[in-house]
Amino acid sequence: MIDAHAHSYPTPELGLEWQRTMAHDPKRSGHIDELRSSLDTAGIEHTVVLLWTRAGERHAQLVDDGVDDGEAREIVRREIDELNRWGCAIGTDDARIIPFVGINVRYIAPAEIREEIDALVKLGARGVKLIPPSMRLYANDELLFPLYERCEQLGLPITSQSGTGGGDPPTPGGDHFGRPRYWDDVLATFPRLNVTLAHLGHGYEDDLVELTHRHENLRTDTSLQLSGLGRPGRRSPDELVALIRSIGADRVLFGTNYPFVDQQRYAEVLAKLPLTADERELVGSANARRLLGV
Repeated sequence: MIDAHAHSYPTPELGLEWQRTMAHDPKRSGHIDELRSSLDTAGIEHTVVLLWTRAGERHAQLVDDGVDDGEAREIVRREIDELNRWGCAIGTDDARIIPFVGINVRYIAPAEIREEIDALVKLGARGVKLIPPSMRLYANDELLFPLYERCEQLGLPITSQSGTGGGDPPTPGGDHFGRPRYWDDVLATFPRLNVTLAHLGHGYEDDLVELTHRHENLRTDTSLQLSGLGRPGRRSPDELVALIRSIGADRVLFGTNYPFVDQQRYAEVLAKLPLTADERELVGSANARRLLGV
């Protein structure tokens, strides 16, 4: 199996702090040694590690503590770079780890994006992670276009948060920043760009189904969506399989969102879903192998 959506940190303290920033009560730290043990327990061959810093929250905290705004921005930029470089080094040392670096366009000038991506690819980056709600922008914001252009040129895949999570919409009742439909323009403009919209488009599943039928390089993953199946207010296993088939089993990647969830538990849930053997292989590993080249 391949987990296409996990997170990890160089210390337990950083992993716990990141989860609490997301209003989550941690059951796992996300420390890299814990993740390695989890891979062994769950029987997962490779995992994508998405390296994202909650830059906006960190910046606000620093300013509240009396740090000058410009200095706070430099500190945040340095912390983003440190996490990315750490993740690339881990991926170099452990072939099971596939690092996707976080590029936050609120903390890097458009003219610097190409150089930044190229430098991280030389260090071992295998993809890019985006969280639109964290950046407070939609996917079709032109601030992101230099990033899309370079990723398309390099064949570098992008995994982006999608759906209603990650923060409130900019206006009451408005679209969340993670709404998938804002990728339509992007995928039309950059037709060779490989994009994975996480969480099965949580809350915007119809958008996702429509987009995957229109854009051949668009995928999704099961991160956070295999929990509580059959419970009140949650999908049944049959309903989840119907959604996967409406998207196309060849467009869905197995993802967990470790450390928020247990990788072994998610692997067990996938094994029990009423999928065909071919569909289970596609979701469990074959789609990711094709995308990631493993």
